[in-house]
Amino acid sequence: MKIDLPDNSIIAEKETAHNDQLFSELKELYCLLEHEVSLINPRCNKCGMCGNFGEYDHVLYASSVEVDYVTKNVSVHDFDISRDVCPFLKNDLCSIRNFRMLSCRAFYCDERHKDETQSIHEKYHRLIKTLYNKYHLEWEYSPFLPQLKRFKSNTLKNGNIILPPDI
Repeated sequence: MKIDLPDNSIIAEKETAHNDQLFSELKELYCLLEHEVSLINPRCNKCGMCGNFGEYDHVLYASSVEVDYVTKNVSVHDFDISRDVCPFLKNDLCSIRNFRMLSCRAFYCDERHKDETQSIHEKYHRLIKTLYNKYHLEWEYSPFLPQLKRFKSNTLKNGNIILPPDI
């Protein structure tokens, strides 16, 4: 009995198309979120609070799709996870602004809008979660730095493509 296995190029095309559609929908959500945030106009103090996790005693969480989106679009240099600082923080500013995750997009050191930005974050967190359901992905939401380290390592090995179970 001969079993015809799919051509690897066909699988790669499906994987790419799948990720392109998923990332397109993620970008659309990010655009909607940016519009909502712009309506309340919180300010960035350029203080580095957003990326100095240890110094300001916070942990940045992200979904695996968001981390995959970052690693597909920007170069991730080696970084020391124990420093507890975002590797994309340069001169107290985000160096990957167009590709940053939901939590980064909704975090501002401007306390006057904390409740509003938190509400926006919760709304888009739920919407990103719906993408997981739509694409039959297993939900993963965990601290960003360990995920980034893992994705960086996997990308070097195999391109780190997120796939639903049936592809």
